[in-house]
Amino acid sequence: MEAFKHGFDGACKPGGAVFGAYHTFSVGIFQWLPKSGGKGLKRSAVKYRIKGRYDNAEAVYARAREVCAMFDSGDAPAKKSEGI
Repeated sequence: MEAFKHGFDGACKPGGAVFGAYHTFSVGIFQWLPKSGGKGLKRSAVKYRIKGRYDNAEAVYARAREVCAMFDSGDAPAKKSEGI
């Protein structure tokens, strides 16, 4: 974690099995921001979301890493979300 860099996380990461009746999951891209007190970092609101199927999780994570690198270099995707 580094201030002003971007990261990603998903609330329902695939664990090998389908979660209930759902076959998809998503990850949100956010920016690490300094806390107002100056100690530590906090997450910004999600800037971009990537959705995909449990059986294609690595492609979703690979695209999330690409999008984080885009944001870190000053570029930004044209849309707010995408599906894999």
